[in-house]
Amino acid sequence: MSSINAKQFEEICDRAWSDRLSVLRGCGNLSGEAALVRAVFWRLRKAGINSRGCADTSGSTPALRAYQLAVLQILKTSSRPPFDAAPILSALIDRYQNEAGQTATG
Repeated sequence: MSSINAKQFEEICDRAWSDRLSVLRGCGNLSGEAALVRAVFWRLRKAGINSRGCADTSGSTPALRAYQLAVLQILKTSSRPPFDAAPILSALIDRYQNEAGQTATG
C-alpha cells in the first residue's frame, strides 16, 4: 500500500486502540498517549505507508508531539484523497485520556 484514505487510517487507529493493552505494556518511558500514537506510526509503516521526511527525533520535542508530527507528515504525502488526520489522531488520544481518567476515578 503506498497511499491511504481516511477510512483506512481510522481502521489503523481503531486497531491500535483494540491492541492498547499490549501497546501500553511495552511502552517503556512513553506516556500512554505517545505509545498509542507510536503504534499508529509503526502500523502505517508496516502497511507500506512511508515518508521521505520524518519528525524531530533529536529529543528536543516531547515524544507524543514527535510521533504526532511523524504520522501527520507521512499522511500529508500519502493520503489519497488528501484528508485531515489530526482530528482522527486526537480522537484516539482523547479516548485514551477518558479511559485513563475513568480508571483513576473509578
